[in-house]
Amino acid sequence: MKKLFIIIAASLSIAGCTSFLNVETLGKSTISGFFADIDGLQAAGLGLHRLVTELYDDDYIRLGELPADNIFLYRVNSSEAIQLVYDFRSMPADNSGYPYNFWKHAYEVCTNANNILFYGEQLLKSFPESADIINRHFGYAYFARALAIFNLCNVYAMPYDYTADASHMGVVAINYIPGFDAELPRDTMKKCYDQIIADLKKGIECFGDDAARTPTYFSGLACKALLARVYLYMKDYENAAACAKEVMDVVPLTPRSEYVDMFRKAQNFPGEAIFRLNTYDSGNSMRNFCSPLSQQEAAPDATFLASFQNGDIRKELFTYVGEKEDGDEDVGKVYTAICKYLPIKAGESKKENRRCDHFVLRVSEMYLIHAEALCLSGGDLNAAADDVKALRARALGKNPSEIVLNYSGTDGLDKLIQEERNKELCFEGHRFFDLKRRGEDIVRPATTSSTLTKLEYPDYRYALPIAQLEMQSNDSMKQNPGYEEE
Repeated sequence: MKKLFIIIAASLSIAGCTSFLNVETLGKSTISGFFADIDGLQAAGLGLHRLVTELYDDDYIRLGELPADNIFLYRVNSSEAIQLVYDFRSMPADNSGYPYNFWKHAYEVCTNANNILFYGEQLLKSFPESADIINRHFGYAYFARALAIFNLCNVYAMPYDYTADASHMGVVAINYIPGFDAELPRDTMKKCYDQIIADLKKGIECFGDDAARTPTYFSGLACKALLARVYLYMKDYENAAACAKEVMDVVPLTPRSEYVDMFRKAQNFPGEAIFRLNTYDSGNSMRNFCSPLSQQEAAPDATFLASFQNGDIRKELFTYVGEKEDGDEDVGKVYTAICKYLPIKAGESKKENRRCDHFVLRVSEMYLIHAEALCLSGGDLNAAADDVKALRARALGKNPSEIVLNYSGTDGLDKLIQEERNKELCFEGHRFFDLKRRGEDIVRPATTSSTLTKLEYPDYRYALPIAQLEMQSNDSMKQNPGYEEE
């Protein structure tokens, strides 16, 4: 079986200070040989999915949660790199931490996507009878590249509306294979988002009318759902609401009776997934981060836990009860933990099937996007409230007609939507980026273990620094303001 090793790390080991963005890693002859047939393309597609899994499991989810206000970090068990993010002390020189790692890993995704798009065009000429397979892989590449660039913007740039025309620095919206000595500057946020949207629309075209719902693969439906999220971040509420509604009309909400199991028994309950990561033989990093059975690093903050009503099904995802499969010393013990990444082991003998496949896109988020977009655009507040009622009714085991929302006007409803969004999507990589896109302060509760209890928007630390290694190897790269003298 062919395996894809077209990743940036190879070039770094050979060329020393070569930029992470310099992606001709093994030489064109080697890569072109790999893409000589359809088998190579399909292997590249699987490799691309694997890279996205690693990106989320190793980096992105933490970066979306640690800087926010819901996590309690056990400092004695956590690494320095984790603590730097938690305390907003990341520096360009942290070349073994997240300023280095996420940048590198996200551009590995872009590298592989660009190779699929470039060499796939040649395959399309040589194997026209395989056009459906090739176009589907083009769709994979467009979605993955859009997701990577969007996530890079979330981590390394200020929000889209930080400047009125989005002319502030984004990231490098790389959409081709550059030469070995190319020095690539950062693009504006507008250009980054223009490319993200164009890629997702091309992805939808490439997937065509394929209605098969396979949540562990990139799909046209995933492109539409990600578009809804992108438009929300842009505050293009009309398009955000429209895209979210398209997905809501196709994918039903998971019923209450299956809610916990869709996280903790992923192999049996895919649930409301639009796109989720297949962690069958990988994806243990978040599990180790959250597990109370060894060196637990993170748990839900007590103040956040107290915000849930009694009977809220979502609260069950914060209690871990030791099973016999955990060992005699843990059987029956009760721990507070983030159980969205901790599988239920009982009844499943095959260890690979004891897993929690991480959600990237699920339909509950579409309800919340739809509600926020209607609310903030001056649209139908009753329809926005109905979206919230649907989620709250499921959580509390009631009918939506029994849910009463007490609010006054747009601001009051918006506050309720954000509260519901935080409870529904907590610890899935959203919270910090939600506060950031909305221009809100980070206010940690009194129970926090962080050395920083408040960060006022728009502090420069809302964006991570560009790693020193990238700055040294790419003369065209500009550092984020506030980090220039570090």
